[in-house]
Amino acid sequence: MLKPLAVAVLLTAGSLAALPAHAQARAADWGSYLGVAIGDSDLDTTLKIYGGQSVTPQWGWEASYIDFGSKTHRATTTEAWALGGSLVGKLPLSPQVSAFGKVGVYYVDSEVRAATFTASDTSLELGAGVGVRFAVSPQVSLRVEVESIGGEGGDVISLGAQFRF
Repeated sequence: MLKPLAVAVLLTAGSLAALPAHAQARAADWGSYLGVAIGDSDLDTTLKIYGGQSVTPQWGWEASYIDFGSKTHRATTTEAWALGGSLVGKLPLSPQVSAFGKVGVYYVDSEVRAATFTASDTSLELGAGVGVRFAVSPQVSLRVEVESIGGEGGDVISLGAQFRF
């Protein structure tokens, strides 16, 4: 599970480093960001690492790695993770609060293990989500989000912290 996490971190960092720096002052919904979140999915406790950039105050992109956790039922264990990218649209509600929606494509890897067999599957899945971001400071925000990603992980609700730079 650490290899996909390392790939997600490297892809996110590389993408952000390759983008040109913005010299002008930024509003709370403008600029590059990294974040972490914890939540619940169809399988178990979910961990998420994400990063992205606003290309305008209303639109941006986001890349994420999601570990959906694992679920054991009788003698069968199912686990899954996803790596994806999304287009993000934002709607400011106040100077500190904004709503957002996103749609994207995710590479989902799932595995089912039992005493006598192991089966794995990978697929490309569409994902969509909505959420609310609350700016605690110009650089730090809290974020609540609901996402639906096809495949084993399914629906995710999460609470996270986002750091803008």
